[in-house]
Amino acid sequence: MGDPLSTKVVGNHPDVLPYQEGVKKVQDLRYGTNPSQTAALYEPNSFLGSLREHKTGKEGSSQTNIEDIYYAALTVMYFDAPTVIIMKHENPSGFATQYEEEPLGFTYKKARDCDFRAAMGGTTFFNRHIDNDTAEVVKDLFTEVLVAPGYDEGVIGKFKGSIRIFEYDEKQFRAIPKFVGDMSEPEIKKLQDKSIIRSDVFLSPIRTAEELLQYVASERKPTERELRDLLTGLRIRVHSNSVRMVKNGYTTGIGAGQQDRVMCIDIAAYKNRKLAELAAKEGIKRIVDYNIKDSCLISDGYFPFKDSIELAHELGITTVLAPHGGKKFSEVLAKANEYEMAFIDLSGELRFFDHH
Repeated sequence: MGDPLSTKVVGNHPDVLPYQEGVKKVQDLRYGTNPSQTAALYEPNSFLGSLREHKTGKEGSSQTNIEDIYYAALTVMYFDAPTVIIMKHENPSGFATQYEEEPLGFTYKKARDCDFRAAMGGTTFFNRHIDNDTAEVVKDLFTEVLVAPGYDEGVIGKFKGSIRIFEYDEKQFRAIPKFVGDMSEPEIKKLQDKSIIRSDVFLSPIRTAEELLQYVASERKPTERELRDLLTGLRIRVHSNSVRMVKNGYTTGIGAGQQDRVMCIDIAAYKNRKLAELAAKEGIKRIVDYNIKDSCLISDGYFPFKDSIELAHELGITTVLAPHGGKKFSEVLAKANEYEMAFIDLSGELRFFDHH
């Protein structure tokens, strides 16, 4: 028998992209989506290009590590208050933002404990400098990638092992376009068959929670807290079809990438229930109440049938946001009114799928 094939693949990525004049390479990556694929990051004058690497892990970052950082930024960029998101395979496992002042480490725990199992080995992204107290909390769980705009003296030295630690440029972070009217460049995707798709980036037209009131279709209007949670959920990027369940600024459940709407809710509820059972079995004390009851449900696509509303009601959901659509919307709304749910019916063109 011959020698086994090596799994190490060496890339041959040019220093300047041949089909985009002047775009220079930042660095070769450890590998692409899979170890058999090579990859490189380009454009130093960008948010990702500005990342400063303090710890490289075993052999540097993969494409997935870099993309987790990117999609984390596309959520956190909307929030001025201290905010934390934990990413796993380009989807959030947990998210938390501060509605009232609290220690940054407490906000981190709220994001972590939403799905403490998936958070292990994830990418954790902060929009605040990490202090020593917060670092001690983060160390409690293995983190593969840690990202923040800065670190207090001595913080980086606290982390040992294969963790990758990045510091980002706040100016580049704030420059990422996010609202309608912001200057932006189109996304260019070159596919395997050599075809190219050019598309506009997603920019949100909704800047404040109060703007959501114009889309209230139900008999009951959302409370001030519900409005705030609806806006928070609207800003959390999840691979579509998807739903987010948000209560008091943190996620209680996330259903990502399903082919039908009701299954998104069902999976989020199932994971929530199984995590509660696991926490009870193993004596894990979660930092806040993750019961779905009284959460707001935010869906990136419309509800074609009333079954999703019926399931949401069973779970104790009080308020729903979804883009308008479907021939049976009147039945969906009637069911929401029957349950005294507040329903935000965004106009159809405000759908916010994210099929990255």
